[in-house]
Amino acid sequence: MSLFRRTLVALDGSEKDKKLLEHASTHIAMGKVEKLYFIHVQKSLNLPQELTDKYPDMLSPLDESIGKTMDTLIHKYIKNIDSYNYELMIEEGDPAETIIKMSKRKQVDIVIIGKNSSGERTGSVARKVASFAPCSVLFAPELLPEDRTTPNILLPLNFSDSSKEALEQTEELAKLVKDSKVIAINCFRVPQGYSSTGKSYDEVAKILSEISEKKLDNFVAQTGNSNHDITTEPILIGEDESKFDAIYKTAKKVSADLIVVGSKSRTFMASMVLSSTAEKLLSSDINLPILIYKSKGKALDIFNFFDRI
Repeated sequence: MSLFRRTLVALDGSEKDKKLLEHASTHIAMGKVEKLYFIHVQKSLNLPQELTDKYPDMLSPLDESIGKTMDTLIHKYIKNIDSYNYELMIEEGDPAETIIKMSKRKQVDIVIIGKNSSGERTGSVARKVASFAPCSVLFAPELLPEDRTTPNILLPLNFSDSSKEALEQTEELAKLVKDSKVIAINCFRVPQGYSSTGKSYDEVAKILSEISEKKLDNFVAQTGNSNHDITTEPILIGEDESKFDAIYKTAKKVSADLIVVGSKSRTFMASMVLSSTAEKLLSSDINLPILIYKSKGKALDIFNFFDRI
């Protein structure tokens, strides 16, 4: 099933929307979209009374005015938009909460939302959506070049069930992109106390690297999809580094065009919380799209549980 089958694009009304729509257009064109939603959320759709008293002609509904502006943008930046079954929603309320609720109500498979670049921290709305939306979330950086494609997909794996699902979905995504390449990595570190083995740091690192590579190869083979070539690579986390540092450096080294991170799902509530690595990637200056993959069924089960209590 296509990750983009039911897609929701979140627009904030800023200049960043242009680049976001350009990026969304690429994925929409290749993603076998059945239903496409665009949403813009205003905290209030009411004009200040002082303004309407002075300019009575401005009493026309604000949502209609915003809708016309947004629809013009969508037609300009989404290729062949009228060939899609799409809906534009102008909503009032808290932006993050409204996007999350609408993603559940519309049963979307993915939310596409903007990501700040140049080291600026990703906004609270985007981070809340990433944590609590019951579906995958794709972050498109505002500085993405217009001619950017997605041939190199970097996929960190930790051999969990969520990693397996992320790997399967990444393979499906790679099929849609001509000449794409998936680089599956496992980040490991040399544990403290390694000296008790009687071996040096480098010797232990080599042994662990060989183990990691074998586990990666076996893990990839277990997906049962051998149609797409996947490169596997163990990545040593330096003594003064974090997992984020290792992923960041690897993304630069392999010229990645997309990073896919599986959400935590070991416990009932875990998929509702971003990992520290995902948080750091979203807050970093790495100018790449980042896909937070979630199993839609599991996330919706959590939302349905809260609906019943």
